[in-house]
Amino acid sequence: MKIYSDLTREERIKKVKEQRRNYIVLVLEDLIEERNAAAIIRTAESFGIGKVYIVQSANIKTKVSKNVSSGAVKWMEVEFISSIKDCIKKLKKEKFTVVGALVDPNTKKLWDYKFKGKVAIIVGNEPNGLSEDAKNLVDQNIYIPMFGLTESFNVSVSAGIFLYEVIRQKES
Repeated sequence: MKIYSDLTREERIKKVKEQRRNYIVLVLEDLIEERNAAAIIRTAESFGIGKVYIVQSANIKTKVSKNVSSGAVKWMEVEFISSIKDCIKKLKKEKFTVVGALVDPNTKKLWDYKFKGKVAIIVGNEPNGLSEDAKNLVDQNIYIPMFGLTESFNVSVSAGIFLYEVIRQKES
């Protein structure tokens, strides 16, 4: 079932844009796999997130295909930035609490963290996770507990879990 099926296409677009959750942004740090970036953008758009930052260091260029993201990239703001330090500085200036998604059971568990105010979630690249700069500059690193033998979720799955938990806490 499509939402707002009684509205025209233009009315639906306007209605959805008005309801964007601008209190959450995602930051993708040096993702390598285009399909992961596209899946994250599609998930973010489906959750009503208004903006995704894509951090691209000099040696890594993240591509995002409109086909792979099912066109979601055209419905939301995507900003490319060349430095994780600059991105975090910008977000903190805009009063976002910046959290890093980390694969480290010694950090705070996702469900133990209380999300307040505006939230920026940073996810790292596939083989290495967050950079040392990101780990050190965020306000809090957070871990999604794992109960199987696998040590981590795919980055797109982690991003979706983080988005769900932030929205669940803030809107329930």
